[in-house]
Amino acid sequence: MDKILDRILKFFENKSIHFGLRTSIFIISIFVLTISDYYFNFSYDYHLNNKIEKLESIDNLKKIYKTDSLKLAELTDLENRIFKRKHYSDRLRNLDLNQINIFKKSDTTEIKSPVIKNENTTINKPIRSLFWMVLTSGYFFIILIIGLIILPFSGYPHNELKNVLGAIAAIIILIGIISFLTWVAYRIPIISSSRPYFNYILNAILQAPLIYLIFWWNKKD
Repeated sequence: MDKILDRILKFFENKSIHFGLRTSIFIISIFVLTISDYYFNFSYDYHLNNKIEKLESIDNLKKIYKTDSLKLAELTDLENRIFKRKHYSDRLRNLDLNQINIFKKSDTTEIKSPVIKNENTTINKPIRSLFWMVLTSGYFFIILIIGLIILPFSGYPHNELKNVLGAIAAIIILIGIISFLTWVAYRIPIISSSRPYFNYILNAILQAPLIYLIFWWNKKD
């Protein structure tokens, strides 16, 4: 294992290999490792075992301090916090990917959870469409991704291995940016429950300054 890590470090320290190629391989490697970890549960098993060990330790401590109400309260609070900790894969699996359906009339046709106003009135809380949230939050970067996918097919020099790997690495980074922008967009409260497209329009408008900054920076260079 030490020899493998040593070889990997030497590869990334090798100045004879183009910096862009090394960076691209590094990003792709991290992406592949993350995907592998997600599907094969390597870190999840470690997370779960660690969680169980901590809960068992707290349970043993609670038996020792069973007569100390203050320590018991603190241990119970700590126990609850550890119990509620989630692995990143749990959060991803909890995403409702059915929302990606393009052909939904509006968000209000779905029911996420009822909001009770009084004893006689129940209002359905609207769900924003994941598809439209992603599209309106990252349309510029989605266009860039499409361009990067097409680019290697345009011929030399874009079809060279280093440039193909560079394009793949850039796509991974752009997917990360889109995910972050979509997460930020979901933090914005729903403007109108009957007109969910107001949020989509706002998402698209808020991206405009970012696009301007990108073009301004490129022009400056």
